[in-house]
Order: sequence, then C-alpha cells, then structure tokens
Amino acid sequence: MNHDDDLIWLNGEIVPMSQAAISPEDRGFQFADGVYEVIRLYAGRPFTLDQHLARLERSAAEIKLALPIPTAKLKAEMLRLVAQAAAGEGMIYAQLTRGHAPRNHLFPEEQRHTLLFYIRPLDPLPGVDQTPHVKLLTATDDRWQRCFIKSIALLPNVLAKNTAVAAGADEAVFVDHGHVTECSASNVFAVINGILTTCPVGPKVLPGITRAVLLECAKELNIPVAERPIPENEARAADELFITSTTREISPVSHWDDKPVGRTTTITKRLHHALKQRVAAAIR
Repeated sequence: MNHDDDLIWLNGEIVPMSQAAISPEDRGFQFADGVYEVIRLYAGRPFTLDQHLARLERSAAEIKLALPIPTAKLKAEMLRLVAQAAAGEGMIYAQLTRGHAPRNHLFPEEQRHTLLFYIRPLDPLPGVDQTPHVKLLTATDDRWQRCFIKSIALLPNVLAKNTAVAAGADEAVFVDHGHVTECSASNVFAVINGILTTCPVGPKVLPGITRAVLLECAKELNIPVAERPIPENEARAADELFITSTTREISPVSHWDDKPVGRTTTITKRLHHALKQRVAAAIR
C-alpha cells in the first residue's frame, strides 16, 4: 500500500508523507538515539493517550532527552492530526530522536530534536470470543538491560520476530536464564493456580500500557495478581497463557515451540471483556 499521500506531523508541520524530509545525519538513523510510542485508535479516538505520552516522556528522560514541547501541547497536536486525517480504526506512531548533528558518539551541544507522528489504519479487532490464538517460539533473551525504555533500537526484537514467523509461529517469547520475560512485541501473562502472573517491569520488561490496564482490571475483578519472575517450565504448564499489546489487545496462546499450552481461557476472557468495556467507555 502506498502511503505517500498520508499526513505526517513533523517538527510542528503537517505535510504529506512524500514531502517529509529528515537529515541523513539524524541520530535516530545513525545511533538509534531515540524513543517511540504506538497509540491505538478506536473509531478515531486514541485510547490511553495520556499514559502513552507519559511513558514517552519517561523513556526520553532515561536517554537524557527532553521533549521539545510539553505533553499537553503534543496531545493537542496529535488530536489535530487525527481530526485532519479523518482517522478511524488505526494507530498513531510517534517517534522522538536527538535530531541531526555531525556524527559523533557525544551528544551534540545544540539540540535539534526530530519529533514526528503519523497515522496508520488497522483492521477492527475481533470480539473476545473470535480472537485467534497464537503460537510462540522461544528466543534467548540476549537484549540489553534497559528494556523498560521504549527505544527505537529494536533489532534483537526484529530478528526474533522474523525467526518466529519463519518457523510458523506468530511471536517470539524471550527466555532469560530460564525465566520468561516478554515477547518480541508484547507482554506475556500466565494464569497459574488461579493467579494472574507476569514478570515485573525492569531490565528485560517494558511497562506495557495494556499490561497496566489489565492489572487494574484484574484488581477490579478480584483476580489475584503476582508480579514475579516466571520459570519457563511454570509458564509452559500454566492453566492459561496470553500476550498483550496496544495493537492486539489480548491474544490467548495455544502453542509454544509447536507444543500445546494452556487448558482454558476463562480468566483471559474475563480480562478481555473488561478491557473491551474500558475501550467502549473511553470512546463514547
């Protein structure tokens, strides 16, 4: 699909994608010196936008980078693009880099941020009972120790995802020294003895926005929660296993390395219904 005529907000201006220009010396290109966010649009309305922008600001601070405009202004500009593009079901992709400067490992003395965002259409997500199950493939978690930053340096995730898809799976699940951390583009949950269990946010786990919403939903539904390291053998033997992300919501897992996993989806569906209710309330 050709997106040349799609609109992009680039450093304060809304232009067609074909007219957007970024310097070859942008530090995002040369050093992956930047952070990003993906916000889901439902019927043209962004879901959990404030939480995403707060995470963008936190990620930027972790790499010693300040947002060039306040988050309130950034939110208003995103909503302006959504309205101008007449967006429906889709996502907003936002990216912030340290901007262009002569190539040097040292930060440039003068900051020239590159801030951009644009919209991509997505198919409407199916209902809870129609959500397809997914297959996982194990990947050794050899990524860096600051995965809590939503960095644009995603090559290990990209390689793991492509290896998984080439093997007939849908997602790669990272295992670090015998413990499940997260997937290449999603968080992972297990239901073990009735307890919703997930690895804590930290060196190997991104603070997923959908992850956080589901933990709130679990509390409201009186589902016990444990945030702890999960040994791989426990995850494989869990009663339920599912993955979450902004663009997929919740996907139950049916196979792991071509072996069946999970015996039920009872709690998974309760949480998914609760998430759908939150979405419906947010876009009214």
